[in-house]
Amino acid sequence: MAAPSHRAGGFTSAVERYWWTSTLGGLYFAGGFMLWGGTAAAIASSSVFFMAALLGLFFHYRGAATSRGLKVALIVGHLLLGQAVLVWQKAWLPLSDYSATGSAADREFIIYLVSALIVGTIAMFGGVWGAALGLAGHYLFIFDVREPFTFKWAFPALIALAGNIVSTALWRLDEAYDQLETLANRDALTGLFNRRRLPAEFDRVQALARASGRPLLLVAWDLDDLKLVNDQQGHAAGDDCIRRFARALEAHVRTPSDARLGDAAFRVGGDEFLSLHIDAPDGETLLTRVRTAFPAVSAGWVRCDPLTFDRALTRADAALYQSKQRRKGGGSHGPAESRQGPGVAG
Repeated sequence: MAAPSHRAGGFTSAVERYWWTSTLGGLYFAGGFMLWGGTAAAIASSSVFFMAALLGLFFHYRGAATSRGLKVALIVGHLLLGQAVLVWQKAWLPLSDYSATGSAADREFIIYLVSALIVGTIAMFGGVWGAALGLAGHYLFIFDVREPFTFKWAFPALIALAGNIVSTALWRLDEAYDQLETLANRDALTGLFNRRRLPAEFDRVQALARASGRPLLLVAWDLDDLKLVNDQQGHAAGDDCIRRFARALEAHVRTPSDARLGDAAFRVGGDEFLSLHIDAPDGETLLTRVRTAFPAVSAGWVRCDPLTFDRALTRADAALYQSKQRRKGGGSHGPAESRQGPGVAG
């Protein structure tokens, strides 16, 4: 069961900073040409990069690009656009756009330096392939390969290497964030959410239920005779029993087709579980379905869309206790006390 991320990792932060930096950089060059008294072509060509950066910043905050691959593709594409703008400016802008004296050396140095920075940034986000694209564009269209071998030959490659190192660091940092988030919010044995994540998920799912006008069911689950399994067959068998129930429960935790996460399941103790279900018909139907895969379980439930977290948890626990007592006494299934009250099942 997927979960929404509650943190911004190193890569996400770097993407945000890129769009802000490139927007300000584009504004700097377009505004600089304007203040310098540059030609309309200089201002317009620099504005292309600026407007594309502004659009990227807008889409970033709108969340239009959800996957890491798409985010990388947008940034690499934007940087290649910037490199294409440099190539066009080198070919068509007059020298007076770059210096008062009309020095060709001044123009070559500015374009060379900006292209080298673009190469490093492409490598930082695109890794080896990004570095290869950036270097190809630089040496084919920006740099004069007829120049004698000097540090100017090596500098873009060194910048690309540094960018690739940063790219690797960002990937590993995000992997570490993911591992820490899993350890903090997931039960190691079952992969379900843990007790620590429960209050935040309750608030989220309850808000989703209220916004859609649908009922929300909180179900408390308890495995029957798990201690007996541990005592007679060993803790490995008990762990396997817990995992099998987690799979059975997770099979009935739904994610709506609109990609908003709906239901949620938690392991909150050794043999204790909780689950939240939006628009579930009733707890009895859910329990029957779960018991087809895992019979040895008791459950109590409460409709909790109008309740606070603590109140809902108390009522669900009380309903579970009644369920356990009925199972021990061989009683029949018990109906819910009221439409918003707890339900029990034997």
